[in-house]
Amino acid sequence: MRQRITSFMLLLSLIMLNACFNLASKEEERFEEQQAIIEKYLSDKGLTAQKDPSGMYYINTLEGTGKSIRFDSTDLVTFNYRGYLIDGTEFDKSEAGKPITASLRGLIPGFQVGIAKMKKGGKATFIIPSDLAYGSNPPQGIPSNAIVIFDVELVGFGTQAENDDEIIRKYIADNNLIAEKHSSGMYYIINEPGTGDNPISSSVVTVKYKGYFTDKKVFDETKTDAVAQFPLSNLIEGWKIGVPLLKKGGKGTFLFPSRLGYGANGSAGGVPGNTVILFDIELVSF
Repeated sequence: MRQRITSFMLLLSLIMLNACFNLASKEEERFEEQQAIIEKYLSDKGLTAQKDPSGMYYINTLEGTGKSIRFDSTDLVTFNYRGYLIDGTEFDKSEAGKPITASLRGLIPGFQVGIAKMKKGGKATFIIPSDLAYGSNPPQGIPSNAIVIFDVELVGFGTQAENDDEIIRKYIADNNLIAEKHSSGMYYIINEPGTGDNPISSSVVTVKYKGYFTDKKVFDETKTDAVAQFPLSNLIEGWKIGVPLLKKGGKGTFLFPSRLGYGANGSAGGVPGNTVILFDIELVSF
């Protein structure tokens, strides 16, 4: 019986090995076919592209400035894009004036390879074989094992903190505000300082407030003539830092980078992850 089991396991191993070999052979064959298709596409269009060792093709249409992306020190990339198939069928694009900010490591492999060749402000076209794109399980609108093409403009890149700071500084400039930057990374404007003492971390504060995004959309606020009361220690980090800058009756506007707001997870109240938020706060009492 033991000999039969051993023979069966050996046979099963050979079958599985053969299946893996056949799958690898098919993938290699598809890769070579797609390389030929891409080469023909480039020839037919009169385009000159660089071929990366990975198998994706890269066309630099506008040289950017500064340094290229470093994967070990970059969390996010901000870019405009248009995605289409090799027959010209468009399947996705960013909205005009609204670049996408995404996790670098969350992008498809071919996009990562291509964008790492770019500099800020640069434009390029990536031609990506299916094994570096969406493979056999693509999102809606893209055929299985399809070659995809992206026209990309790299707006910027950096860490989440750098990205948030850039967003806040742009908001301040666009709205002609004069704000101070706290050592925590928060920006603030004291409209009325108030009188008396400042609250401390253990204070229970009574406030009126409005929370909103940089597009001015409000996600939370106290009702007209109403107040809210909270232990300061239970609130988000930005409030713990910002509210003690006010005195009783004081009013201020506080611009929080995401790490001082609701972080990467966002909030159940409708704040997406990694989002800059603003609060207008009036400290009624404490």
